[in-house]
Amino acid sequence: MQKKFVNVLFLSVSLSVLSSSIVCAENNKIVLDAEKTVNMAISIYNNGMGFVRDTREAELERGSNFVSFSGVAEQINPESAMLSGEGVSVKEQNYNYNLLTPYSIVDNSVGETVKTVRYDEKTGREIFSQAKIIDSVNGRPILQFDYGIETDFPGRIVYNKLPENLTSQPSLNVRLKNKTPGKKKLELAYLTNGIRWNAAYVAEVGKDNVMSLNGWVTIDNKSGADFENASVQLVSGNVNTVQAVVMPRMYAAPMKALASDAVMAENAMGGVVPEALGDYYLYELPKRVDVKNNQAKQISLFAKENVRFERVYRARSSLYAGLNLRENEFENAHPEVVFKLTNSEANGLGLPLPQGIARFYEKDVKGNMLFVGESEFPQLAKGGKAELVSGKSFDVALSGKLRNVIKLSKESSEADFEITFKNAKNESVKVEFEQAFNGNWEIVSESQASEKKNASTALWRVEIPANGEKVLTFKSRITAL
Repeated sequence: MQKKFVNVLFLSVSLSVLSSSIVCAENNKIVLDAEKTVNMAISIYNNGMGFVRDTREAELERGSNFVSFSGVAEQINPESAMLSGEGVSVKEQNYNYNLLTPYSIVDNSVGETVKTVRYDEKTGREIFSQAKIIDSVNGRPILQFDYGIETDFPGRIVYNKLPENLTSQPSLNVRLKNKTPGKKKLELAYLTNGIRWNAAYVAEVGKDNVMSLNGWVTIDNKSGADFENASVQLVSGNVNTVQAVVMPRMYAAPMKALASDAVMAENAMGGVVPEALGDYYLYELPKRVDVKNNQAKQISLFAKENVRFERVYRARSSLYAGLNLRENEFENAHPEVVFKLTNSEANGLGLPLPQGIARFYEKDVKGNMLFVGESEFPQLAKGGKAELVSGKSFDVALSGKLRNVIKLSKESSEADFEITFKNAKNESVKVEFEQAFNGNWEIVSESQASEKKNASTALWRVEIPANGEKVLTFKSRITAL
């Protein structure tokens, strides 16, 4: 049986030649690859978008020049691209994303004559011939030989040249007019999708309501480009975008200013300096970093010791308390474990904190660190407060009863509520117990003073002794709205 080789393509022109000297009909074409980069800066947003400022050096002639920026992000938004340089004006720009692949070579070589190689199993030799590619279906060539047409050729194809419109990397091609000849720095700025950042917090919970809190940033780059030796800014906040994202030209100057090379002093955030920008916060990394494509990079945001917190337990009653009151009860409900933080210097923080995920760890009796839960961490300005739910308590439980329903009128009823709290811990705990009501309501009597959390909810803060229990009772009257 004849041995088949399916689409194994041998190129007579190497890819390295393509990247170093591209032959083109355009005059004065200058190819600027990544090695020509003299400054790279990128601002990364939470929504999977980045604003890239890529400065490369070029030797320009006076008048018309054709410049190709190779290696731009595959997910670039071409409409947002802006090229600037001293004495330079842009006349036309095109984004070339017709990348060099075995399939694209076939598709773009229709009409060309190629060499073919087929292995003869009887003689053990290769048979060379020529054919014309008359069409391509999903990268599979249809070949016309002198003896007929092959749709499933069992061999290799050797190309004499590469199609001129293919490139090994995405490129932005710009036709520009230059006033004075010589070496110029050209800055290409553009928006790209496929790159995002997020924050993560590691909390080591200690005794006496004190924890160690470490903040980390993860940058995930799937934009299709490497950003090497880059100055990186992280933008915290919800930036509005439309489906076709365009960066207006009037924003170019402020963003460029923010990417200055000013030396920034390290502070409490581990060298990452927060800076207010309108309704957003910028976190600029103190050192340049490589952000490779298909790479997730973690960077320390800050490390804080002795961050004060309050641990409380929160339980929401499942007792029905509406106009048509009826006896009901619940048993063995376990409250949520809530860590309350106030973002202030007095509590060991006092810096703008981006949204992220907080993970909590505590030591067991042997001193081993154990994971005890995680919670969404909200975007937290200075002075802000956060309530982080890490899970449910094993040692704290409560049961509830609604009894002695009295119908006062057609539109009014009263009932007694009894909530029993049990604590198996060796220390006292505080439980925030919430009871929701339907209709107009009032607390007629209670064993402990309540608070009105909102229009439909009453709140009690109940302290339960170590290895003990406590009973909360109250009478409620409910009337129709």
